[in-house]
Amino acid sequence: MTVPPLLVVCTGNICRSPLAAELVRRATPAAVESYGTAALEGHAPPRATLDAARRLGLDLAAHRARQLTVDAVGHAPLVLALAREHRRAVVSLVPRANRSTFTLREFARLTRLVDPDDTDRAMASAPDAAVRLQRAVALAAARRGSGRLAAADEDDVVDPFGCGPEVYARSTAQIVTATNDVAAYLGRALGA
Repeated sequence: MTVPPLLVVCTGNICRSPLAAELVRRATPAAVESYGTAALEGHAPPRATLDAARRLGLDLAAHRARQLTVDAVGHAPLVLALAREHRRAVVSLVPRANRSTFTLREFARLTRLVDPDDTDRAMASAPDAAVRLQRAVALAAARRGSGRLAAADEDDVVDPFGCGPEVYARSTAQIVTATNDVAAYLGRALGA
C-alpha cells in the first residue's frame, strides 16, 4: 500500500516548511510535501532560506510555494505545522485531522516520550508502511498531556521571514533540532 505524503505546513511556504520538509524527506523513507496556510503561491524561497538550506547540504532552488488544500490534509497520515497557528488552521480546514496534526516541535517532544520497545512492538505486526506510520503517529498522539508542560513558545518555530540573519539562524536551529528527533522516530517506525 502506498503511503500518502506527510505534510509540513507554515504560513507562506517559502521559509520554514520547505526547509523542514526537505530535512524530513532526506532522513526518512516517507514522501513529504510542504504547503502554506496563506501561501505565496508560485514564489521561490528568499535568499536567506536558500543559503540556510545550502549550509545543510540541501537545494531548495526548485521549490515553489503551494496553498494548503482540504484534499492534501484529508489524505495525510501526519501533518507537522511550524507553529500553533498553522496547526489550528489545518484542524479548522479538516477537523478529523486533529489526532494526526502537531507542531513540528511538539511532535519531536512527544516522540522522545515514546518507549522504543513500544514502537518495536507496535510495528512488529504492521502489514505495511501505511499501517506502521499510522501506529507511530498514534503512539506519539497518546503522549499528549504527558511529560512536562511546555510553554507556548516551545511549540512554535520562530518565523524568520523579513528578519535578519540571527533570526534565520535561530529558526533553522529549531527546525534542525526538531526534524532530527522526528526523523529518528519515523526512521525507526518505518524501518529506515
